[in-house]
Amino acid sequence: MSGSGTENGVGTHTESLSELSTADDAERSLSSKAELVLTPPGAQRRTALKRQAVSSFVAHPTVVEFTYQTDPVTMHERWRSDVGAPPCHMVVDASGTGEAPGPRVAADGGSFAAESAHPKDLTGLCMKWQDALQEARNHGNLFVTFDSVTALLQYVDLEEAYRFLHILVAGVHRAGARAQFYIDPKAHDDQTVSTVQGLFDAVKHVG
Repeated sequence: MSGSGTENGVGTHTESLSELSTADDAERSLSSKAELVLTPPGAQRRTALKRQAVSSFVAHPTVVEFTYQTDPVTMHERWRSDVGAPPCHMVVDASGTGEAPGPRVAADGGSFAAESAHPKDLTGLCMKWQDALQEARNHGNLFVTFDSVTALLQYVDLEEAYRFLHILVAGVHRAGARAQFYIDPKAHDDQTVSTVQGLFDAVKHVG
């Protein structure tokens, strides 16, 4: 995973990245599915949702996670202890908690890697997201999570967030992955939630 970008929105390099997935409907895998989950925040709630989603997919998927709220090591340890040991776990870190940890290999052979970028650097984050998906898809059975659309909307306006999420969701489709993106519906007006919902294949409400 590598790359960097400017800190002012989704720039020209991100536009070129989106070319990887402009033919969304023509090239997306039939097995891919990007789901938006409307749910209150909370680590335990999110872990339960991930565990439930994985149980209907495969026992030990390759995992790519995008986080605004939790440092990568905590995410990795939480997944291994509460969901299962993934053969490959990659984290794109926009939490601003510090430098991403170096890659590591667990005793069971599972690998872990993380890279970070500033939460407002959408270009850099898109680059790292695309890198992670490209590398992880080689392992097969790819499951993806985006921990907070609500947090994203604290850093950029709805129009920027929409373009950013469109690129991320298109990447999920191209990789043939299953994905869950989480949003707290009580933190936004109905129009914002409705606009974001339009990007996804399915919407789930969890109280």
